Amino acid sequence: MRGKLLTTTILSIGLFLIATLGVCAVENLILNGDFEEGPGGWALAARGAANMIYEIDDEESISEKRSARLEILNTGAAGIHDLTLDCDTPIKIKAGETYTVDFWVKAEEERTITIDFLMNHDPWTRDATFPVENIPITTEWDVQHHTFKAGFGDVNMIFLFSFSRASNQNPLATMWIDRVRFYEGDYEEEDLAGKPKPKAVDLDGKLTASWAVIKLGD
Repeated sequence: MRGKLLTTTILSIGLFLIATLGVCAVENLILNGDFEEGPGGWALAARGAANMIYEIDDEESISEKRSARLEILNTGAAGIHDLTLDCDTPIKIKAGETYTVDFWVKAEEERTITIDFLMNHDPWTRDATFPVENIPITTEWDVQHHTFKAGFGDVNMIFLFSFSRASNQNPLATMWIDRVRFYEGDYEEEDLAGKPKPKAVDLDGKLTASWAVIKLGD
């Protein structure tokens, strides 16, 4: 009887460890994808009249304690790269391999956003499945993901969020981004929605850090 109880206990512990480790099963190719280290690893890029405030919010998150808050002031001339949040981590891909990007988002009002993935050097070639447009964002935290097979290999690709793409709907709505992952393989679901509801955001000064806008040439 004691032996059966011990076996059952070991199996239960094993299943628990498997479930726990499963949350971190993928190797994220993006550094600081949950913004817990502050604004570093991400750069706001704006051209012409485009303008946006990128801040770290320690009162609103889906993963751990922080998220990125984006207050869009002007989307500029509506080009895809007129107003973007760029990942500074160089991403290496191999031709023919499958990759997935997923991220959690919410907004003050329903809106859409665009993501892009391209070489961070001449000739700036993008993967054939990008850009991905009209990604829906609601007023509640939700995960969005995109899986693709790389058509070529490169050691310095850049992933970015575009706030200026002309097809974006309700583009001035303030939004939050958290838990950005880019990894090899098919989509791996994370059970983050079951965590306690985050506290309401106080927009009158409870944001902990900000990142300067990088003004680019027209």
